Amino acid sequence: MKLLIPVLVAAAMFAALPLNGEQLDLSTAWQEAREYDARLGVAQADNLIYREEVGKARAQLRPSVRLSAAQGRNDTQTTSQKYVFGVLIPGQKTKTDQLYNTANYGVSVRQPLLNMSNYAAYKQARAVAAKSDIDLQKEDTALIVRTTEAYCNALYAEDNLEFSQALIKAVQEQLQQAKRRFEKGFGTITEINEAQANYDMALADGLEIVNSVEFTRRELEHLTGHYPDNLCKFVPEKIVLAQPEPANLQPWLDMALANNRDVLGGRQEILIAKRESEKQHYSRYPTIDLVAGRNYSDSESNYAIGSIYDTYSIALQLSMPIYSGGYISASVRQAHAKRLKAQEQLMLQERGVQSDVRKYYNSIVTGIAQIHAYEQAVTSHEIALTGTKKGFEAGLRSNVEVLDAQQKLFASRRNLAKSRYQYILNRLMLKQASGTLSASDVEEVNGWLAASAKPIK
Repeated sequence: MKLLIPVLVAAAMFAALPLNGEQLDLSTAWQEAREYDARLGVAQADNLIYREEVGKARAQLRPSVRLSAAQGRNDTQTTSQKYVFGVLIPGQKTKTDQLYNTANYGVSVRQPLLNMSNYAAYKQARAVAAKSDIDLQKEDTALIVRTTEAYCNALYAEDNLEFSQALIKAVQEQLQQAKRRFEKGFGTITEINEAQANYDMALADGLEIVNSVEFTRRELEHLTGHYPDNLCKFVPEKIVLAQPEPANLQPWLDMALANNRDVLGGRQEILIAKRESEKQHYSRYPTIDLVAGRNYSDSESNYAIGSIYDTYSIALQLSMPIYSGGYISASVRQAHAKRLKAQEQLMLQERGVQSDVRKYYNSIVTGIAQIHAYEQAVTSHEIALTGTKKGFEAGLRSNVEVLDAQQKLFASRRNLAKSRYQYILNRLMLKQASGTLSASDVEEVNGWLAASAKPIK
């Protein structure tokens, strides 16, 4: 059983390794996500829906034409009584039964001449469509960050798997070395037990990392639509560690207030609320319509049997609400409250955006220093591990000290990889917060990638 566990762990790790399939880079992943991602698809559908509101509102300002037609067959029974000198003669009744055809055709045209409420509704619909355009742009740029984050998470999980494999291999060699020392009479059984325990722990941690590799790949699959067997990796030498440009925080804050999609959307919400207030206010005003029509009727009723009427008409119609039970006043007050709410939401969004810009700007500045520090830490821990191994072989260092040095080295490598991925994300998030993120930023980051020479074995 003890021999079976390492075999199972090794098989699981091998199954999580990249295959010899076509390698996926960041730019391709983003393009595939734009075609597959459901959140972006919902935003695109919403945009189509809200843009049609403009056409619906415009229709209220244009002429409307209505056609009506009716044709039928009527049967009218008439009963008449006989009177002599104004006196009814009982039993003297005459009944007639008349069958005749009826026809009625009409066409009417109505053109609004004055309707301030409908015109305000049209301007509100245009503001709603503009807000929808902004929301679509927001979701499109957000997809860049979501795809990059999923891509980096998958790469970071693969890096952890590599570190775990290296640690397992090192601990296994240490276990074998402890056994050889014991056989030669230089070691102790305690060293073997410690090495065995470290080896078992490394195997257990490796299984957890395998799960994270599978999870992060599935997360990327949810965006792109297919499982990524093999990912291009970042080349540290290609990554540009540059301070934000402009190198001052204030220009970034100004760009965010001018271009951030949340801020722009908040301003459109205020405009929408303003148009709603105008629409409700103008509903008190009179409306004037020009109405013209033609109506043709033949025996339209039993009073006009055999009569044909061909009527042309044109008129101005005035309509004005006098009293609606307080409905219009309540609607005006409600629209005013919505406008106040939109103004407060805009202030909240502006403060949040400014906070995000400061956070990402400072994270880039500190992230560059952090990357350099971790690079130096990796070099130092490599030197320290080499010295500790030599001390262990000479009997001056213990097995625990060697393991501790190995773990510190792998931890520093893991921290270095994480800091690089976080630096890349912070660059994109800063541009997203400032409203300047575009496809060119994806291509820039994609240029830092390179196809792996071969899958990890």
